[in-house]
Amino acid sequence: MNTQVDINVYPNKLDLSLFELCKGNAGETLHQWLVSNVPDYVESDTPLFSAFINSREVKPNEFKATTFNPGDDVKLIVEAKGAEAIAYAIIAVIAVGVAIYATNQIPDNYNSTTPDGSSIYDVNTQGNKPKLMGVIPENAGHHKVFPDYLTMPRKEYINNEQWLYLMLCVGKGSYEILDENILIANTPINRYVGDIDCQVFGPGEDVSGHEAHRNVYTSSEVGSTSGSSGIELKGRVTSTGGINGTYSYTFGGDEIIVYKTEYEPEIGSFTHKTPLPFQVGEIITVSNSVDGLNDGYYEILNLNVDGNQVNKVDGQFQDDPSWTDFVSEINSNATVEVEDGGGDGQFNGPYFACPDGELTNKLWLDFLFPQGLGELDDDGNFLVRTVTVRIEYRNAGDDEWTPIDDEVFTNSTNDQLGFTVPIDLPLYIRPEVRVKRVTAATDDTRIYDDIYWTGLKAELTSATSYPGATTIAVKIRGTNALAGSAENKFNVIPTRILPVYENGVWSEPRPTTDIAPFFAHVIQSAGHSQDKIGLDELEALHTIWHNRGDEFNAVFDTGSTLFAVLKRVLAPGFAKPVLDYGKILPVRDQPRTIHKHMYQPDNYIGLLDRDIKLIDDDEHDGIEVEYFSPVTWKSETVLCLLPGDLGINPDKIRAFGITNRDKAYQYGMRERRTRRYRRTTFNFTTEMDALNSSYLDYCALADDIPGYEQSGVVEYIIGNSVYVNVELKWQSGQSHVLALRKPDGTLSGPYTASIGSTSNEVVINEALDFEPVFDGSIEPPLFMFGITSRWCNNVLISDIKPSSTDRVKVTAERYDERVYLDDDSLAPT
Repeated sequence: MNTQVDINVYPNKLDLSLFELCKGNAGETLHQWLVSNVPDYVESDTPLFSAFINSREVKPNEFKATTFNPGDDVKLIVEAKGAEAIAYAIIAVIAVGVAIYATNQIPDNYNSTTPDGSSIYDVNTQGNKPKLMGVIPENAGHHKVFPDYLTMPRKEYINNEQWLYLMLCVGKGSYEILDENILIANTPINRYVGDIDCQVFGPGEDVSGHEAHRNVYTSSEVGSTSGSSGIELKGRVTSTGGINGTYSYTFGGDEIIVYKTEYEPEIGSFTHKTPLPFQVGEIITVSNSVDGLNDGYYEILNLNVDGNQVNKVDGQFQDDPSWTDFVSEINSNATVEVEDGGGDGQFNGPYFACPDGELTNKLWLDFLFPQGLGELDDDGNFLVRTVTVRIEYRNAGDDEWTPIDDEVFTNSTNDQLGFTVPIDLPLYIRPEVRVKRVTAATDDTRIYDDIYWTGLKAELTSATSYPGATTIAVKIRGTNALAGSAENKFNVIPTRILPVYENGVWSEPRPTTDIAPFFAHVIQSAGHSQDKIGLDELEALHTIWHNRGDEFNAVFDTGSTLFAVLKRVLAPGFAKPVLDYGKILPVRDQPRTIHKHMYQPDNYIGLLDRDIKLIDDDEHDGIEVEYFSPVTWKSETVLCLLPGDLGINPDKIRAFGITNRDKAYQYGMRERRTRRYRRTTFNFTTEMDALNSSYLDYCALADDIPGYEQSGVVEYIIGNSVYVNVELKWQSGQSHVLALRKPDGTLSGPYTASIGSTSNEVVINEALDFEPVFDGSIEPPLFMFGITSRWCNNVLISDIKPSSTDRVKVTAERYDERVYLDDDSLAPT
């Protein structure tokens, strides 16, 4: 007798299809089981789970008095109770649990509230999964991905080998996928020669040629998704007892007392009473009793564990009035058989093969012989044994059953056997299926013929192509080497295929990890045409990025906005997207030498506001960058420190899209240097002048602080002599420069300046590069004057905000070339 009790633990009361199967022992109390198996379990009036035994809720005060009995249906369902209860994981015993990841997330510069769904960047949940209504992944560059299920995994027995079928989505677009970059867990599939059949399909290609494309529904009533459990098919027992049997009998009066001997590893052999395994009214034959005194035919009148009442009949099954009682016989090894017993077991089912509202014309039924199929003779040799199974189906709502040809299984082995029976139906229906064992069962310990019905599957409507997405169809042979990893650890490292804009034209699509092609792709995939992309600027930066080895390798599998994505794409190249006159331009923060515009008090409205952020004792003393390693495909970090930094309190940032340690270090050092050396911010307002500038324009800025640069209006120019409206102050022993503002606001110069004959005259070293206008039709040129090392504030425009039709507010940051000094540095070992 089996003394173990199945205990199903459900982590989510809203999804009872997900559970963990645990084991308890008959006679054990619920309280004892919880103490022994659940870490940190404590008694409580409101435990964070509910307990049910045979559908009856067991209250907490009953835990110590409630005992498990054989065959009990025990359910433990996790659910938070009480206002103060926060259950991260309270009753998960082995595998069911909740990963608490959100509380330890490193801040992301661009998106702090993304929906769940990433199977890449959270190592606790890496694996294949279905993502109903989820985002189809967009993969950039070269990056590991765990493709999502397009159909649920399906297992099938072929020649007594179990095969797994997977249909997976790599992502939107086209990819180069090399054989060595298709893996199960960490092992390339080319190491499993003959065990894996894998085929990659490009966007829109016909996938119906591979068996994995089928969309197959697996009935949960028959077996789990993985096919690890099922229904035992029990044929009617026709014979008990005998010298090698497990039954013995005591004959006395008009009763037969039956004893059955069983073995359990936990307690050894034990014998218990049991009724005869037949039915009331059946005729049994007793043979091989002592001296044959009790041999003959008997009709079963009553079944009872303490004695089965019978009446003796003759060979025609008529009452034998001469018989009164058995000859007393104790512990007899007689053989008891049922007469005319065809061995027909009861039908199991019916079960629906597909959900309500679905139709199918293709079924698969899985059968398992866990102990093999065969019979041992007296010499220990395995003889052939046959088991026949009958399968019937009918359409939902019909009364009549349609039989399938009986399945006959024959073998002579004690190795586990598995079979999948395919069935083609003549019409699309919603079938009910039932199965029974035809071959009689037996108690003979030398016969191995236990059979389980482990799977009922039906093909639903199956897609034959997936426009716009690259897919992979996989067929995997189940082996010890692949056990436990094939179904949810199938991963690939694809390289995105995109056209590249070079030399003024688009190339043919090719594998690329460059930033620029994916930047252009994102804009076009959002529905914009090429004329919305700043192609000239993109081509110029593509050359810089490509020569530097800057790449973007990432996976987008959660929703976001266009500009948020573009910011992420450009960040590894030290750039940001800018909307400029209807075009989206990439603008890179890089060393500058040529000023674009100049601003000074003559075109300010109000005063120039200067904000200097001083070093705080509590601020971060370093940057710790998290990036994705291309070796382990897990998150790794690199510490970025300036001289004097101790790295005791580093700020943590994520280098999304970077899969190179040196590039992650450069990314972090740029951020560290920016925080250290860009600490001065300027704010000013102009009329419409500032609308000439764009984001990150390198500009010359002046103010009216005495001792610094001078500025004003040019009155007239004769040759190389420039006459201004203020008296200029020259500093002895210093070289001086003069810069002028052109009519379009751009800066002319700076020119090397020398003292003229008057206090307002400056002689420049070369002719102007524009034609100034002094007739009053436009504003005359403005100027800035000072020594070579301090004639203006070098700034980068960081924000431009029109506040009315004639007001523009500008924010600028002081330019410091020290920000860029580690852009080519290698990470410390």
